[in-house]
Amino acid sequence: MGKKILLIMAIILGTMLAFAAAVPFLFGDKLKMIAEKELNEQLTAKSTFKDVSISLFRNFPKVSVGLEKLYIGGPGNFSSDTLLVADRVDIAINLFSLLGSGPVKVNNVVFNKPSIHLMVNEMGKVNWDIIKSTEETGAADSSASEVSVELNRYELIDGKLRYDDVQADMYMDLSHLNHKGSGNFTADNFLLETATTAGEASFTYAGIPYLARTKTTIDAAIDVNLPQNKYSFAKAKAIINELKIDGDGFFQLVNDSTYNMDIVFKTPSNEFRDILSLVPAIYQKDFKDLTTKGTAAFEGFVRGIYAPGKIPAYSVNAIIKDGFFQYPDLPKPVKDINLQLKATNVDGQPDNTIIDISNATLKFGEEPFSFRVLYKNPETIQFIDAAAKGNLDLGTIGQFVKLEEGTKLSGQVKADISGKGNLNVVLKQQRGPFQANGFFELSNLLYASREFPQPIRNTSATILVSNTDGIADNTVVKIPAGHAEFGTDKIDFSLLLTHPATDPNFDVSAKGGFQLDRAKQFYTFEPGTSIDGHLDADIRIRGKKSYVDQEKYDAIQSSGKVVVKDLIYKTPEYQDGFLLKNAVLTLAPKDIEISNANGNFMQTNFNGNGKIHNAIGYALKDEPLSGTMNLKAGKVDLNKWMGTTPAGTKTSQATTKPFEVPANIRFNISTDIDEVVYDNVSYKAVKGGLTIANETISLDNLTMQALDGTMNLNGSYSTRLNKAKPAIRLAFQLSNLDVQKTFNAFNTVKFLMPIGEFITGKLSSGLTVYGILGEEMMPDLGSLSGNGMILLIEGFLSKFKPLEVLADKLKIESLQNISFKDVKQYFEFVNGKVLVKPFTVKVKDIDMEIGGMHGFDQSLEYIINLKVPRSKLGTGANQVVDGLVGELTKKGIPVKLGETVNLKVKMGGSIKSPTLSYNLQDATESLATEMKDLVRDLAMEQKVKADSALGVAKQAAKDSLEAIREKAVQEAKKKVKEQIFGRDSTSAKDTLMARDTSSGQAPKKASDAAKGLIKDILRKKKPAVDTTQKQQ
Repeated sequence: MGKKILLIMAIILGTMLAFAAAVPFLFGDKLKMIAEKELNEQLTAKSTFKDVSISLFRNFPKVSVGLEKLYIGGPGNFSSDTLLVADRVDIAINLFSLLGSGPVKVNNVVFNKPSIHLMVNEMGKVNWDIIKSTEETGAADSSASEVSVELNRYELIDGKLRYDDVQADMYMDLSHLNHKGSGNFTADNFLLETATTAGEASFTYAGIPYLARTKTTIDAAIDVNLPQNKYSFAKAKAIINELKIDGDGFFQLVNDSTYNMDIVFKTPSNEFRDILSLVPAIYQKDFKDLTTKGTAAFEGFVRGIYAPGKIPAYSVNAIIKDGFFQYPDLPKPVKDINLQLKATNVDGQPDNTIIDISNATLKFGEEPFSFRVLYKNPETIQFIDAAAKGNLDLGTIGQFVKLEEGTKLSGQVKADISGKGNLNVVLKQQRGPFQANGFFELSNLLYASREFPQPIRNTSATILVSNTDGIADNTVVKIPAGHAEFGTDKIDFSLLLTHPATDPNFDVSAKGGFQLDRAKQFYTFEPGTSIDGHLDADIRIRGKKSYVDQEKYDAIQSSGKVVVKDLIYKTPEYQDGFLLKNAVLTLAPKDIEISNANGNFMQTNFNGNGKIHNAIGYALKDEPLSGTMNLKAGKVDLNKWMGTTPAGTKTSQATTKPFEVPANIRFNISTDIDEVVYDNVSYKAVKGGLTIANETISLDNLTMQALDGTMNLNGSYSTRLNKAKPAIRLAFQLSNLDVQKTFNAFNTVKFLMPIGEFITGKLSSGLTVYGILGEEMMPDLGSLSGNGMILLIEGFLSKFKPLEVLADKLKIESLQNISFKDVKQYFEFVNGKVLVKPFTVKVKDIDMEIGGMHGFDQSLEYIINLKVPRSKLGTGANQVVDGLVGELTKKGIPVKLGETVNLKVKMGGSIKSPTLSYNLQDATESLATEMKDLVRDLAMEQKVKADSALGVAKQAAKDSLEAIREKAVQEAKKKVKEQIFGRDSTSAKDTLMARDTSSGQAPKKASDAAKGLIKDILRKKKPAVDTTQKQQ
């Protein structure tokens, strides 16, 4: 019998284990689908999770569903912020609800390592309002939900909670947060048992830190009344560091912006030690070993309505009597600590708030210090009556409290200062009652620590405040002669401030030096960023605040000099740094003069001088900064400057982003650079002007030597309309350049002049290019348009496949290798097509007229008119000519050949695979006439591109719409007119008219035949690209 029972139990247990193991496979997809659906249907914010894990053991007998890496963003204006992220959310589900056809019942929820960020913006909108309303989800849909929440327990484990309320100027930060609550959440009324601990809790209100990294524990049993949205608690207990607080009362949500409350709190004990634990510097330094004496009490209430324009009435009282503390290993105590604080508001009107700190005293040894503050009517007059008086020998501080290891502190502090009156007259710069008198004196300060390896030493300053008649505007603040030393650097300074209420007048002077490496003691730089060098300054600045408000910066009197030596600034992007070896900045009322500046950047030595205008306006109000500079430099490697890689170099670097021209800057720069290297080309003796304005760099008559010749460059580079795709406009004048070097140096030349690969010799050119730059700061070929002229001064053409095919077909060997001199050709280009206007070449006794079009894809559409002496015709040529004569004779067209044969060759295909066709009949037709359709088509494409560019300009510059439109239209009309009726087209038209007059209809028929042939060729072209869409 026993064996049977054991067997049955084993079978049952095995079945249960098998079922438990099968649960993830049986219900995994279903639960994942439900989770995704519920999150999408119930939340207005974006939500994601990485995966779903399922276990029957974690919360047996419930099924535990884990959402891995849960993310919930914010709604609407908070969409770029994160509301919640959690490593895992464990949800306990009723097993039988999972097996049935009804909704899945959720009982427990546990958030593992959640990070929650609750936000309230300046308009009072919150980022946790993410549940869709019934109008969004539909009432019927909500009743048909696949999830039923029957919660009885929830928990947060090792979490972070941040509350950031901009409207109320309130901030709370909890870390290492553990919180759990349990109760019957399905009932309208239930008891919620909660327990909360936070490793560190910080709370700031109105810029005042009330709690700073305190250890906090709260236990509370909350009576929840859901119909009334009321939460009551009795005997709630909180421990903040060692301060214990008991609380009773309730909190009620009346509506979205109104809350009702009645909360009473007090400390159950009256030990000074408890309230002393709230001081972080003391609590975190051997607090358990501290000897303390004295009493302290803390109590108060918050009662009434919180709503827009209204706060609850409250009273907070704190009293400290005869406080005393001493570390066992330090010789002297801090004693006679007394404080009486009352913060009250009797009726909930914010302006009736009163904060009164009276009888505040303490002694460091035998040195007394006392202060008092009375502050009331914070919404209106902001009345304040405050005073502080005492002496402190900083050298004895280490005898009372523990300083950080390695800290040195000495010096004297003396203060006797008071102020009384309406603070708002100072803040609003108005006349009114406010009186301040007294002094604050710091003498012979020495401070050094691990964070300050270069000590502050021999530092002294006296701040004098005087007012004889109680009128705020007659207050005078002086620092007659301040002195500070940072390491070996010494600085003397002074300050005079008058008329602080109406129009603060300031007179500031400083003289001394500062080692910039010591700035890291006062400022935390980004990782990998550093600054070093030395500044020597002797400056004085005088003016009024009204000058700044009214932008009368010229009225601010600045004088003096700043001398910079060996300044080096490094960042992760520029690890070699920017070195300013020397520079002198001379301050004047209207500008800053820069002289004797020299340094190195990206291995480029430079020197210069110039002037900067409106530096104060630029620094204070981001107004335009302007100036002039004269710059001389050695070798500039733009490949390093711009992060680009020379062509043909293998690299795995990310795509170079275009250089963004700064806004609000207008500079005229005169340059004289020994050498500029860009890509694989060296440009020497670069001289000319640069203008930076309107997010555009303009080039003004830049001259240089390159590619065995000279270059002159005008144009612009602009990121004003599109930061990602800069617009370029360049006008080149090239003289005596080596053809091969030019071809190999510029990709653009390879597309505009593919024949250059097969030419050796010299060229001069005038070229205008419009377009945009794409990746790696290289031209987007599809965007390029322009025109130009090339003069082939002298040279030799060989191994050019189209001519080799022609020479072989006609058996004219002299066409394979052509020498030339002073051959001039004009061209235009747009949308990847280059139109070459007719030009002539003489090869020995053969006259050639050439014109047509080629594409950036190396496609060909050319016509060549040949005038070949019969004596030069080879066997192949005679066969071609005889064949053409025979065809014309069959058509009844008599042909009589003279000593010179006029042969028309139509060249198509591509440079590597050309096709040829021949014609005798219309060989006398002008190429300009034959190319009329090509010219018209290209002109229309240029007009479309101009109109497209105009549309972009309209969108980007609405403020000057009419001016831009008129200018662009006129330029487009002028350009199209020049392209259609250019110098070659005009002469061609005159020639055609003369032929029609003298020869009757025959030339017209020949022209029609040529047009038909060209149209047949053009029909093979792809449809034109929609440039408007492309540019958009």
